[in-house]
Amino acid sequence: MRKIVISFCILLAALSLKAQTVSGIRIDGGDTPILVYFGGNQMCLPTTTCFVANLKSGYYTVEVYATRSARPGERVWKGRRLYNERIYFDGNSVKEIYVDGRGEIRPGRPGRPGQEGYCPDNGQYDRVMSERLFKKFLSEVKKEPFKDDRMEMIKTALAGSDFTSGQCLELTRLYTFDDDRMEIMKMMYPRIVDKGAFFTVIATLTFSSNKDEMNKFVQSYGRRR
Repeated sequence: MRKIVISFCILLAALSLKAQTVSGIRIDGGDTPILVYFGGNQMCLPTTTCFVANLKSGYYTVEVYATRSARPGERVWKGRRLYNERIYFDGNSVKEIYVDGRGEIRPGRPGRPGQEGYCPDNGQYDRVMSERLFKKFLSEVKKEPFKDDRMEMIKTALAGSDFTSGQCLELTRLYTFDDDRMEIMKMMYPRIVDKGAFFTVIATLTFSSNKDEMNKFVQSYGRRR
């Protein structure tokens, strides 16, 4: 009997450890039944929540369609497309995507601009580099001894990801002089998702004349759009 109890405890511990390693992408349709496709492949039957587990790190094209509950043997109805984005998954965490019946995408972790975990309330937040990945990226940028090499790394990252004002601020802190910081700000601003919080980045500049220049740059960018 004692051996059985010990074996059962070991089994529970193993299952617990296994549960802790589960990762994937969770798509929540709220009250709306949804169909989820990854790269054109249907991942679940009509449901309000679909969890795709144990994915490898990389980019995935995720499509979400409105549907309705189907009886056994009934053909699945594919309605209006609510979501269509190419997103990056780091392979370790659980990524949350919330979509309601109106096609509105809601952030998984609410916060305030400039705070870690902030996700802007628009359809672009899933392109933002995750905090886990950004920490790795920032570490790699710090290792580069030359400014030009650092700038090239940032340009490459901007080609595939958006950033928050807080992340931009972290990158500008790698430099002491306003000119270098302003170069990064101007480079990143078009890909900043929470532009309303960008004043927190501009405020770190030393000289008022440089702050004025950046404010004019931001205002000019807004007029060009």
